[in-house]
Amino acid sequence: MTRPFLDALLPVIRDAATLIEQIREAGAASRTKADRSPVTEADERAEALIVAALRQIDPDTQIVGEEACEADGKPAIAERFWLIDPLDGTKSFLDGGADYSVNIGLIDKGSPVFGLVMAPRTGTIWAGIVGDGAWRFDGDAKTPIRCRALPARPVVVTSRSHNDDRTMAYVARIPGADVKPSGSSLKFCMIAEGEADVYPRFGPTSEWDTSAAHAVLLAAGGAMVDAAGAPFRYGKADYLNGPFLAWGDPDAYAALPSITE
Repeated sequence: MTRPFLDALLPVIRDAATLIEQIREAGAASRTKADRSPVTEADERAEALIVAALRQIDPDTQIVGEEACEADGKPAIAERFWLIDPLDGTKSFLDGGADYSVNIGLIDKGSPVFGLVMAPRTGTIWAGIVGDGAWRFDGDAKTPIRCRALPARPVVVTSRSHNDDRTMAYVARIPGADVKPSGSSLKFCMIAEGEADVYPRFGPTSEWDTSAAHAVLLAAGGAMVDAAGAPFRYGKADYLNGPFLAWGDPDAYAALPSITE
């Protein structure tokens, strides 16, 4: 049921990324939201573009967008709903970095089933349909992607701007770990395409920050659990995430430290 969304939404996410880059090149100004995070015209206009397209493509499914929630409040949870983060990594976007992304995820009965993630600066897109497959798009080239087996020196991706002592203490418990800080949801995509292996997160995130890339990770053979070790779920009343651990190799979980320890 989700395969038609891939063809329908690829041009939409590309248009959103083009809009974001046009605003960046013109000079994006920001203001501070109630949660003290920055927001720009790029966030708001990209979300409006994506939401308008989704209303045409899938008119019966609820749409939950980050900026709409900030402006109008968070809607009641539905069984099936879209989660939109039009510009994840706004701080990197404003600082001239490249690790920010556009995210479109679909949740069904608490689980991500479809996700699109795009890096506007490079033009790369990652797509995942859980149970069907995951792909990377570079221009017209479409390449299947898959998580790799856990190597002797695992690559652990961490937040570039929201690192904390708990994260570094966790990394220290993985022998020989190579740490790679990165921004936005691109950390999940690095694991999905076999460039990294583990992503621990203790600091707060929202469901729209993770849902699309989580779907890509699952579709590529990876996994993600909450602090209790249960499969990570969506549809919480406040749309806020607790701690999580994401990884690629399905056989590696027993070898990884628990995030509850």
